[in-house]
Amino acid sequence: MFKSRATMRGIPGDSARKRGLLRVLVPVLVFGLAFGFAFGILLGNVGLAPWWLGLTILFITFGAFFLFRRYQPSLVYGYFKGARGEEMVAGELARLPATWTIFNGLILPNGQDVDHIAVGPQGVFVIETKHWTGEVSIEEGRLLAKGRPLNKSPVVQVRALTAAIAEHLPQFADHVHGVLCFAGTQFFDAPQQLDEIQICSYLNLSELLMRGTAPLNVTEVSSCVASLGDFAITQGL
Repeated sequence: MFKSRATMRGIPGDSARKRGLLRVLVPVLVFGLAFGFAFGILLGNVGLAPWWLGLTILFITFGAFFLFRRYQPSLVYGYFKGARGEEMVAGELARLPATWTIFNGLILPNGQDVDHIAVGPQGVFVIETKHWTGEVSIEEGRLLAKGRPLNKSPVVQVRALTAAIAEHLPQFADHVHGVLCFAGTQFFDAPQQLDEIQICSYLNLSELLMRGTAPLNVTEVSSCVASLGDFAITQGL
């Protein structure tokens, strides 16, 4: 086992947690304003608006709030589950040797965030974490979830993020690799390659990154780390 000595930057899962909180706080604020406006009309504090308008707004807002309470928790849970998956992956990346630097939650200029970027002698690895329910497999060159093909494959997402990082590191573009990593037990197989993207479980992520030759020397690794430092990075709530 590797010792926990890789340099870690950023807070894993921070962006997902923020999005989850916003999915709760923004609707609650809207409901609060709507309830206040409705009661203002009923109490005669909003101009000449008729009382029935306030009552209508009150009933509509109450119904929407009921639906929000019923369905929103499951949606918010997905964000926090994703954040937990990023923490699991970051824990494995932290086991890499001191020659590695890990960026968690690096934010691109277009607002997209990259879950993890691992920079070491073996190259620059752009890692997208998924923490799904159910088994994930690769069959006939397709990624399947619960035995069914996906309408929107995360491989496309990983490819786009990898291209963005390679563009930022043009002199090292040949050594920038995309990785789709599944937290939990969704992906049981050994690491596999789908097109140019590596797919693995978080349990064998360190092994995947460390295998093969080491094309980057210490100076080149430091240069990559310095260049990636130009991007913003999450620092916690």
